Amino acid sequence: MKSSVVWWRCVSAHKSLFILLGVLTVSASEDTFASEWSISKTMTPGSVLVLSNSTIDPATGFSVFYIISADIPAGTLIDPKQLLEIQWKTTYYPQSTQEDVHLCYSRPYSSQENCERIYPNSSGTLSTFNDQAFGNGSRVKIKHSVLGGTPPLNRPAGVDSVTFRYRY
Repeated sequence: MKSSVVWWRCVSAHKSLFILLGVLTVSASEDTFASEWSISKTMTPGSVLVLSNSTIDPATGFSVFYIISADIPAGTLIDPKQLLEIQWKTTYYPQSTQEDVHLCYSRPYSSQENCERIYPNSSGTLSTFNDQAFGNGSRVKIKHSVLGGTPPLNRPAGVDSVTFRYRY
């Protein structure tokens, strides 16, 4: 009887050790998955052609920010990624009479856009797109729709910029 109790204690000790090792392994792999990165990009939107002081037909200037394989750390290109937020900063067209700005997100290699209204000459953070796929081939487009202003060309006052925060 005494030998069976000793045997049971030995099995329990080994079992506890294996459980502890399993928990540590899972914890270590979760830390590896939770690496956070950011990708920042800046671009000047194009000049827009204003034919008159019309408030009907807007001209549009774009800044398009593509995620390419060189933006993603080596060895992580095929790892699944989760978008945490998009930080943005916009310029404006000072000669225009009215301007609407939208930030549009496209999943990797998709032409479908989901857009949110943002504001000219301001900054902010969007978490609206966090449930969508992110990675090589993702795209953000900032659209400046300009109504009226000084013909023939309205030029932007500065640059648009975005920072993609993500984890893998």
